[in-house]
Amino acid sequence: MQRLYLLTRVRQQWPVISARGLIPSRIGRVRTRKLDVRFHSAHSRQVPQADNNSSFPPGGSGTWSKVDPSLVVDIALKTLIGLGVIFIGGNLYVFWYKHNVLSKIEAAFNKTWDDAALVQLIKQELSRFDLLTPDLEHASLQSLAAKLSEVHPRRQEQDFVDSIVKGEIAGSYFLLVGPKGAGKSGMVFDAMLNIRNKGAVFLEAHPDLEVFRLRLGNALNYEFSEDMQAGLFQRPDPRSGGPAMDIERALDKLYEVAMRNGRRRPLVLVITKIQNFQNNDQGRNLLLQIQQYAERWAIRGIVTVVFTTDDVWPYTLLRKAATLMEVRSVQDLDWEMSKRTLLCRRPDAENVNSVVHVVGGRQSYLNKVSRAEEMLQAAEDLLRSEKAWLENCLGLIPDCDNDGEVVVQQKWSLHCWTLLREFVRLYRANQKESGDSWDPLKLPVIPAWRCQQIMTRPDYLDELDRLDVVYIDMNSNVQPDSMLVLRAALDIVEKEGFDELLEDVRCRI
Repeated sequence: MQRLYLLTRVRQQWPVISARGLIPSRIGRVRTRKLDVRFHSAHSRQVPQADNNSSFPPGGSGTWSKVDPSLVVDIALKTLIGLGVIFIGGNLYVFWYKHNVLSKIEAAFNKTWDDAALVQLIKQELSRFDLLTPDLEHASLQSLAAKLSEVHPRRQEQDFVDSIVKGEIAGSYFLLVGPKGAGKSGMVFDAMLNIRNKGAVFLEAHPDLEVFRLRLGNALNYEFSEDMQAGLFQRPDPRSGGPAMDIERALDKLYEVAMRNGRRRPLVLVITKIQNFQNNDQGRNLLLQIQQYAERWAIRGIVTVVFTTDDVWPYTLLRKAATLMEVRSVQDLDWEMSKRTLLCRRPDAENVNSVVHVVGGRQSYLNKVSRAEEMLQAAEDLLRSEKAWLENCLGLIPDCDNDGEVVVQQKWSLHCWTLLREFVRLYRANQKESGDSWDPLKLPVIPAWRCQQIMTRPDYLDELDRLDVVYIDMNSNVQPDSMLVLRAALDIVEKEGFDELLEDVRCRI
């Protein structure tokens, strides 16, 4: 330390000589001042005092001997001003971001389909049935809409669905129950087409909650705060709560949008195929979470939620806590309506009665056969496919092994075919009793409690409903899922030797 101090004082007292300005003849004339160097004992504790011109601390403590107060104040003021600008700017950004989120959700409901989009949608629908003639290529929107109404005959339930989507019915939320392909989602889409999609959003349920979270965000135009540029002020991760918490935030933002401005009619949120949610704790909790918001929105008349389902378990779950829910059943078309639908799409078609007799009044099946060149052949192909699937799913093995898994599977097949055989018996009995007034599309119906007695296994009924072998309505009445299923069961059950086969399996297990 003493050597460092000595070298420091020598450098301070030594004159600075420029190497470029030094003349060789004057090198000897350079005089140095006498160095004022003080030596101290190594054991001395007294620290030499520094000169007033010294810029280094005398004791090497790392602090300045003198501090300018004005410099400290200047630094403090600059720091406070910088922090204030960041704080105020951050709060302004957060306020703008929250306002922008609500504006984007509101814009999702205010988005409408223009005339060009409607013309394109109608042309695509007409082209599915080869009805887009050259004169309709450049037709107006009114002409195309009139032609589309001929292709899609109006159902009786369409008026009710239109009033829901238009917002004419407030104070309730709705559950549309019906078999797969009966036309529930199609009626909702037609109703949205009539209002040009203004004030309504449409999404489909999914078993994976992360996928449903993404679909809900896309429908509502909500990013779940993932696009927020405020990491400095944001303490928790926006995704830390999981998909259920993200869905809760999205529904809460929708509630703020609906309450922010007074509206003449409520917003409409359509969630189709809610049976796709898994029938476990996670899926049921999500369904109840949405139902709670639907109840709250219905009380205030600000948002109308519309659910559609093919299976009965969502209805069984929702009815426990439902106070403002209205349930409507959507069934297949009757005989006359089914024939009219085919004739509107295929005016020159033949064997219409035979086609309807095979596929029944299921909307999805009528769409498939009407696009085929040979409708009767397409209907028979559908019947063969349904019969093969039914035999593969419920196959009977008379000489089955005594293995535990095989016995369990054969018990399942035995009880299911026992119920299907009862449906076949009732169908033939109704045909004999009705005589000339018999409706071939009227499916036999058995109460759920009677089906459990026939099957002797009440737990199998829900599984048959999930597999679309049977359909359970909101009144707990059971019927074959479709006319195709009943036709396939008729071919199998009325085949010679079926009763003996069923009895052999019963004795075997």
